[in-house]
Amino acid sequence: MTATTNGTATALPSAPAPDATTPATRGRPPTAAPRPWAALLALVPAAAALAICLRGLGEREMWNNEYATWHAITLSLGDFEELLRRTDLVHVVYYMVMRVWIDLVGDTPFQLRIPSAVAMAACAGLVTLIARRLVGVPIGLAAGLLFAVIPAVSRYGQETRSYAAVTVAGAFATLMLLRALERPAVPRLVAYGVSVALMGLVHFVSLTVLAAHFVLWLCATRGEDDVERRWRLAFGCGFGLLGVIWLPAIASHQSASISWIKADKAAILAFPADMFLSAPFALVLGVLSVLGAAYLWFAPSVRNRPVAGMLLAWAVVPPVFVLVTFPVLHMFLPRYVLVVLPAWAILAATGAYLSGRLIWPHLGPATAVLTVAGVVWVGLPAHALVRQSPVDGQPDYRAAITMIDQRQRPGDGVVFNDPFGRLSDLAREAWDYEMRDKRKPRDVFLDKTAAERASFSASECAVAKSCLKNEPRLWVIYTGWSDDPFDGMPADRAQLLELRYQTKQTVRFTDVDLVLLERRKVR
Repeated sequence: MTATTNGTATALPSAPAPDATTPATRGRPPTAAPRPWAALLALVPAAAALAICLRGLGEREMWNNEYATWHAITLSLGDFEELLRRTDLVHVVYYMVMRVWIDLVGDTPFQLRIPSAVAMAACAGLVTLIARRLVGVPIGLAAGLLFAVIPAVSRYGQETRSYAAVTVAGAFATLMLLRALERPAVPRLVAYGVSVALMGLVHFVSLTVLAAHFVLWLCATRGEDDVERRWRLAFGCGFGLLGVIWLPAIASHQSASISWIKADKAAILAFPADMFLSAPFALVLGVLSVLGAAYLWFAPSVRNRPVAGMLLAWAVVPPVFVLVTFPVLHMFLPRYVLVVLPAWAILAATGAYLSGRLIWPHLGPATAVLTVAGVVWVGLPAHALVRQSPVDGQPDYRAAITMIDQRQRPGDGVVFNDPFGRLSDLAREAWDYEMRDKRKPRDVFLDKTAAERASFSASECAVAKSCLKNEPRLWVIYTGWSDDPFDGMPADRAQLLELRYQTKQTVRFTDVDLVLLERRKVR
């Protein structure tokens, strides 16, 4: 395949026809011939992903990270700016978009999660378009559907955090690269540069996808006649990087907020299952992906090593990066590298499709269909688990706060006791959200709110007696593991409460206890 650039015929990566099953030219990364009807097939996986993410979108209660998002995007502009100076700068673009979103739409769980659902749906469509260019239309359709049914896509497509945005940004930048490789006209180069900048601004860890871009760029422009195209593409990428190069340097100084993350042996072994949110799903997709990479790399009839190398770099480099840089960045967390999911889906679809074709030339489509059906079945328990309320391992703040709302009396107060001393007032963030439009008891030991401090944590009274008034009843929201609701509380505060109040009722919810205290009668 050739194209004319400045009057010179320049070799472009050869491509399979849209109905082909294997790359037409060995050793050269392909790009698909333009067929509008083939591109429209991307709507099928996009619709499937959207339907999956919208199912029960507003039913699961918010959890800690989502409460933190709501807190950040409802701060005044001045406080929001101050917050970003201290922490969470990596989420700045997502926060800014969400600030506009809630002003336009609202802040119920359903409304807050719609952008993530749409982002995952868009990503499923992009996966189809990317795979279509790399390995053909049938595999592209299967890859998009495989991506749509990954449990992690379902979970983070229903979350008020930037993970879905990061995933779609990585896929979008990759598609822009393929378009620029196909024809490096100025508009396409600018689009690629902008997509790289956007990818880095959504979350700088997504820039690790550039390792995969480098592999494809190097292979696609290795000919003597491709020198100009090589440097055009390099300039486009560099143009994008200039817009985000400052972010990792600044954000690395804000790693204290994620210092709880571990990278020990247990965390490393659990990483694949946690990334897909299903160990069986990870195993099935992993086996299929190995087959896909092997076929692309070794099989004489399908060999296309640049594509195999590019997809492997996309799938593996981001997790390796967060592991190697853990001592500095503390980002070895599966949900931080969801940007790799498209690569795994494409490799797995390739493995499934080509396995069938090796058995019988016309078996590829049937194998792809059976594979998608099989992984759906394997992932069903995980899809149910990610929709349970509250999220697995998270406190059921909503149930506890709802009880307070229903049973509160005038003059009641509320006390928070988190013995683990987290960097963020998780229970208070939940309290502020769940009671945002309601009359609520006084936060007895509150000194300055998190909003007043432009932080994720409030400050509390240094002297307990100065804050405790004559509240007839106190509701204690306790998130420790002891049977004693005062365990972990400052000693003077615990002694004061035990002296003046007696326990009237204790109600245990998932990972949170609600204790009602009544004032002792003076004898």
